[in-house]
Amino acid sequence: MHHLTYPSAWLPLVGGTLLLVLCARATGSAALALGVLPAVLLIAGGLRSALFTDLRAPQLVAIGAALCLLLALPLGWLGGARLGWTALGVGALAFVAGGWLQIRLRPLLDNVPTPDPEPLYSAQVALDDLMLGGMAVLTPRSTPAALREAVAESRDAHALLAELGYLDDPHAFHAVQPAPPAPALTPLALRGGEGEQFRFDSGFEPDARLPGRERWLAYTENNTVPGLLLRHAPDAPWLVCVHGFGMGDAQRDIHAFRARQLQRELGLNIALLTLPVHGARTPRGAGNGARFFGLSVMDFLFAESQAIWDLRRLLAWLRSEGASRIGVYGISLGGYTSALLAAVEDGLSCVIAAIPPTDMIAHREHLAGSAERRMAAVAGVDPTRDTQVHRVVSPLAMPSRVPHDARYLIAASCDQFVPVEQVHALWRHWEQPSTHWIKGGHVSSLVHASGPRFVAAALRRSLRGD
Repeated sequence: MHHLTYPSAWLPLVGGTLLLVLCARATGSAALALGVLPAVLLIAGGLRSALFTDLRAPQLVAIGAALCLLLALPLGWLGGARLGWTALGVGALAFVAGGWLQIRLRPLLDNVPTPDPEPLYSAQVALDDLMLGGMAVLTPRSTPAALREAVAESRDAHALLAELGYLDDPHAFHAVQPAPPAPALTPLALRGGEGEQFRFDSGFEPDARLPGRERWLAYTENNTVPGLLLRHAPDAPWLVCVHGFGMGDAQRDIHAFRARQLQRELGLNIALLTLPVHGARTPRGAGNGARFFGLSVMDFLFAESQAIWDLRRLLAWLRSEGASRIGVYGISLGGYTSALLAAVEDGLSCVIAAIPPTDMIAHREHLAGSAERRMAAVAGVDPTRDTQVHRVVSPLAMPSRVPHDARYLIAASCDQFVPVEQVHALWRHWEQPSTHWIKGGHVSSLVHASGPRFVAAALRRSLRGD
């Protein structure tokens, strides 16, 4: 299917060509050397968008457009005002056009808001594409040998989990109730007020029969669970906040969850826990959170299993300290983890899953390029089998134990990180709970004003009982 009739497909192509021509005509070679990369990216992205249904093409457009905007001033200095203004105009128009093209490629689902052709909306979608494109460039490529090893681990894990009955009864995989820890508490001065840092030993160990266990246990930095407490009053309800991928820094997490406002305005005690292999738990030499999504399906299985284990230990400790009302609120990856926790743990007063993925294998396929898919297929990667392995840590494989009227979803209508189909699947699985749709992308939804208002109303109703 081609999209030659879409102005959003040919605008980057024409704009990139114009920029390249003007750079070539500029005096000297410096302007051409500086402008060739953004121009070529716009041409390539526009051409691919015009000829193919390719979700990666708008990412090229977004990167090229952002470079145009970034380089407009130096291009104007090197090649004259006309070149600088052209780069600025092409960059702005192409950024919006690429976002709108991505919107046009998205499926329309019932109960999901229909996108509007607004420049600001398109720019928010393009921001997602810009970040995804950057991540794709920086992510190391898999080797055939590493893929074959991952395939062997998936095959062995599937056979074992099926034999033990966990694929038929995923909840049994989490049957062991972890004991409450004895955390070390340290007063901590933070911007905006005081807090308490806590640390406790995770105590998590994967089943000795599962492949990849020794690799996971070698991440010794991951053995200690740090976190932060913001107390309002001894008898106040508790809200456990579960951060997203690449987070895990106390001050940033407080800001992302607007934790101070929830503490002071709603009268809540707040607990923020650092997920496995994030923040201070990041293994030496790895990126923040990178080991959560390793090449092998076992990495996510171990990471998510340990996240649930650590959270249940934290909940057990809070209850041992007298907490009777506890809710959980997660963003992005934390939304996935919160939804899974709500399927495993009894006694939660509410769960809020914001912009959550719900199927990490489908998510992997969504983000992969065509070359990556071909290499995976040659190595024998089987998405169906991998999805089965992940059933033991899937929020869609088990019913939620939180009452229906205390389940809440927040979703972005054109999220490029988390396809709307995934949030829609959780919405159906949770039997159509209260849901707030934010018009925009994944990144922009984090700063949208309507999200915190929805969260505050949900917590007043289900956690405070107002």
